[in-house]
Amino acid sequence: MSVEQTKELDDFFRSMRQAYNARDMKLFRSHFWTDKRFVNLDPSGRTDLGWGSYEEILDQEFRYMESLKMELKDLQIQVFDDSFGTAAGDWRIEQVDPEGRGVEQGGRATFAVARVKDDWKIVQQHLSTETDV
Repeated sequence: MSVEQTKELDDFFRSMRQAYNARDMKLFRSHFWTDKRFVNLDPSGRTDLGWGSYEEILDQEFRYMESLKMELKDLQIQVFDDSFGTAAGDWRIEQVDPEGRGVEQGGRATFAVARVKDDWKIVQQHLSTETDV
């Protein structure tokens, strides 16, 4: 694994986080493999099979919440054969609804990424809460 690959994936996850915080669905989607085989495991225990299922949940969050803020910290990135990688670290999301009520969640995140043509794509992600760790 080269320093360049680590930097490339570090920038990739920074861009993904910024797209989420800006509620830019088009840009956020570009970080993911939008195939029906995509799997999202979220901290509530829900499993979204296929990008469309996950996008429906995101669309509700992006439309309903007054503000969203995602943080990813201490990502440990591993790249294999220049075409597959993993990243694991801490995540935190702060959400504020239209009435001003805030909710914070956080825990551990694991991402599987694959190079698709010239771009990295998240092909599976798993978020667990701090109590699940």
